[in-house]
Amino acid sequence: MSSENTSEVTSIAKSHPNIFVISSDNELINQLREYIEDYDYSFVGSADTKESIKRKIMELSPNLVLLDSEIENIDLIKLTKDLEKFNIPNIVIVGMRFDEIIDEVLMITPYGYLIKDIDKEELQRAMAVAIRKHELNTQKIMEARSRISEKNNELLVEKSDSSFLMVLCFALIIIAILSRNATWLQWVLLIPTLAMLINAIASIKKPDEVSYDYEKPYVSIFIPAHNEESTIEMTVRSICESQYHVDGEPQYEVIVINDGSTDSTGEILSNLKNDIPQLKIVTRKPPVSGKGKGFVLNDALTLSNGEIIGVFDADTKICPDFIEKIVAYVADPEIDGVQSRVKMYNKNENYLARMQHVEFASFGNTLRAKDNLGRTGYLGGNGQFVKKQSIIDSGKWDGFAVTEDLNLAVKIMLEGGKIRYCGEIAIYQEAVTEWKPFFRQRVRWAIGNFETFFVYLPKILRSKIPFAKKLGIIEHISFYSFNLLIFFGFLITITNAISWFLFHNVTIIRMEAPFIVGILSMISFFPGITLALSRDKPGILEFIKDLVKYYVYCFHLIPLFFMTMYSMMTRKERKWAKTEHKGGKK
Repeated sequence: MSSENTSEVTSIAKSHPNIFVISSDNELINQLREYIEDYDYSFVGSADTKESIKRKIMELSPNLVLLDSEIENIDLIKLTKDLEKFNIPNIVIVGMRFDEIIDEVLMITPYGYLIKDIDKEELQRAMAVAIRKHELNTQKIMEARSRISEKNNELLVEKSDSSFLMVLCFALIIIAILSRNATWLQWVLLIPTLAMLINAIASIKKPDEVSYDYEKPYVSIFIPAHNEESTIEMTVRSICESQYHVDGEPQYEVIVINDGSTDSTGEILSNLKNDIPQLKIVTRKPPVSGKGKGFVLNDALTLSNGEIIGVFDADTKICPDFIEKIVAYVADPEIDGVQSRVKMYNKNENYLARMQHVEFASFGNTLRAKDNLGRTGYLGGNGQFVKKQSIIDSGKWDGFAVTEDLNLAVKIMLEGGKIRYCGEIAIYQEAVTEWKPFFRQRVRWAIGNFETFFVYLPKILRSKIPFAKKLGIIEHISFYSFNLLIFFGFLITITNAISWFLFHNVTIIRMEAPFIVGILSMISFFPGITLALSRDKPGILEFIKDLVKYYVYCFHLIPLFFMTMYSMMTRKERKWAKTEHKGGKK
């Protein structure tokens, strides 16, 4: 909110508010005038006809209207709607007809009502509360408008940066084709190549152990839920079977935020409440529901009692000792958050589900490397545990962000915070088993990465955190930016290989960087995924199958790049697309 708007709100609070009365009862008007002026407020006038009410309000600009419900020939509801246009709060004064018009009064009195005969102190208290409430509402509206304006500007930045990235990539590719030389590409791709190799090497080291001998802090578990009738009961019961107790009592609460569900999610939760005392249910309804996961989590944060906040998706299963083990990481005073490993409980349902299981193993191995390199891990949407104060200090979750988890992690690290990875235990979630919803989910994730990259890159570069940490953040959030060039490099390699086989020593597009650069690019994919797969100790045949299948699976990143760029350049608003959970095979 601008300083001008802030000073305007503050000046109203510190001045003598102007009170206007709408009534034809002179006795009531005189009484109200006496009470108003005795409270050191200013009585600025009264009116009792439609024309005079509108004219005087426009002239006097009062801070509060006292509205007599028994005024004749005036429609109360219509009148209060007119007052709303002037952005003026009102208090309704109800007389003998209270029983007849109570429903009408309740509809039109967000700032309260008083019953005749009016008590002086009650009136003065009601006026002070109404004016202050209106000031706070006005301030919130200004802040919301400022926030929306900021996000609209960010959207323009994202569109322009996405367009620039696409044009740049295509321009470089066209130049390489016309000049028949793509040596520059080898040097560019050396950046993600070295990052992958460094992460692979760093992941070999065993992470620092944590102590499980700690005083258990109270934990609040958040579960956002929108149309989750297939999985919500399984998730709630799994979490509430946790052995995280003090003196035999649960040292945690579970807050499920039912965000505008239209299926039987609400009914299921109500039935669960009868069995599970630590379960709390927050119901969000339109128009506030469905706006984004960040808004949902912030609502729960306001109601939570825990020092530590855990976030689970509504398709989650955990082991009974999960909370106790993962909280040990974030109980460390130097640590702000921790992300657990993620596995797929329906990994054997089909090829796509299996590859997501392998993919999350690979991502976990990368987080293990970052943990070893300086506690620069990242939060995922499922299985993250963060100190409540760290969330508040970093500005809470961004409700406008498509990937609020990545957004929060970057903000915490820009504040100098540290995030660990816990690979010794895992949460289990449902893998997407069909390609269409899979791509919808991955486009959202990629957009979230690009959002964070485009918006936060200047902030990262200007931040006071160590240079190595800056590089680590930039490397992580720029991952998707290289996909098109990686694809082009792959096509050049295949084309040249075919040309050499068919035409003997004929190179279509030259790549003349030192031999070691090409070799590194070719092998960089394998060390990290090899280590990730080996941690689950698979059989030799299973290991080879998963390695080959995953290599093929990674080519989905090529169409994903184009789908993401198209979505970012054409979207008119930031919109959160929730993944549908079906309760797949366990």
